[in-house]
Amino acid sequence: MIRRLLTHYLVLLPTPTTTTSFVFSPHHRHLIRTMPGHRRSARLQGQPPSALTALPQKRSSTTNDINDLGSMKVVELRDMLNKRGLPVSGVKSDLIERLTASSDSPAASNKSKRTKSKTTSKSSSTTDSYCLPRTREHQLQSQQQSSLLVIGVDEAGRGPLAGPVVAAAAIVPTDISGIIDSKKITKEEERERLYEELIDSPGIRYAVAVVSAERIDEINILQATLEGMRMAVEGVMGVRSISSGDDNVASAKRTEVSYIVTGGVGDDVDTTKATTAATTETTSYHALIDGNKIPKDMPCEAESMTKGDGREYSIGAASILAKVTRDRLMHEYDKMYPEYNLSQHKGYPTAAHMSAVSKFGASPIHRRTFAPLKHWEFDKNGKIIGDKKS
Repeated sequence: MIRRLLTHYLVLLPTPTTTTSFVFSPHHRHLIRTMPGHRRSARLQGQPPSALTALPQKRSSTTNDINDLGSMKVVELRDMLNKRGLPVSGVKSDLIERLTASSDSPAASNKSKRTKSKTTSKSSSTTDSYCLPRTREHQLQSQQQSSLLVIGVDEAGRGPLAGPVVAAAAIVPTDISGIIDSKKITKEEERERLYEELIDSPGIRYAVAVVSAERIDEINILQATLEGMRMAVEGVMGVRSISSGDDNVASAKRTEVSYIVTGGVGDDVDTTKATTAATTETTSYHALIDGNKIPKDMPCEAESMTKGDGREYSIGAASILAKVTRDRLMHEYDKMYPEYNLSQHKGYPTAAHMSAVSKFGASPIHRRTFAPLKHWEFDKNGKIIGDKKS
């Protein structure tokens, strides 16, 4: 019986150094060694391709699932970026954002697209029935005798080579299904839907601070991010004067180095003028800030929360507000500077983006202090004229 089964199978056993293979022969009780070019018997040559069983090929390390990036070491992430011709500077979260943006580009492999599609489906099904908990928010409120409003704070756009960094602060009393870390919501239309639900939800207060590339180059990206977070919290609390009417909107046409827009603010706070301490003394505020740093001169008590956008509801809500606001701005900038295709990569340094910068130079919204731009000299029109002299 065994001998009859063996007549239908050819088992290839490749070795690391040669193309030598071995075949089972039904006529002999030993393995026959075959070398390249060796003529097999007519019986073996007649076997259909489906009868040949090959060992599975080892998966290439360059095809890592995008979902595995968080568990990788920084040196591994930088190696992946280097192989794609992308900048390798920044902290781990910046490297992951850069690789994620690169995987979204048209040049990504079909395999990456299939992987992303599976991830998207999983994320969409998750956001349909789940939202982040309010664990820390409830802890704080249980410890407070007077009324306490918890403000979630997050940012979007620290890693890109172009465009502003946007910080958002939000008080969201209503639970909305799907509020999770915006980075885990892979469909832009899904983020847009949640954004609209958020700003229309009862009792919401939110503010978004937009800090320009010019300001980022002036004080560095970390300080610009912290400044934007503080401004957004001030906007929610009403302790900073905010433009009203048509000026209270995020727009690529605005020329300020930084500004705030607000929405959903209750009648007890008038954001067109700064409030006094007496106005807010009956209500206290506490800010939960994503990350590991707290901005200086915060107008209320605050604490940082590492990976807070994936742990706390109000921070997750702020992450969606910041992300959608910035994405909308980048779509506007794409119409102003179409040669960079900003709507595709949102300013992240993908290979296509870097190629456009090499060809067209830097636009007014490119961050000149970010690598590789900081190593180049530009003329008044943004064209590259050479390497910067040390």
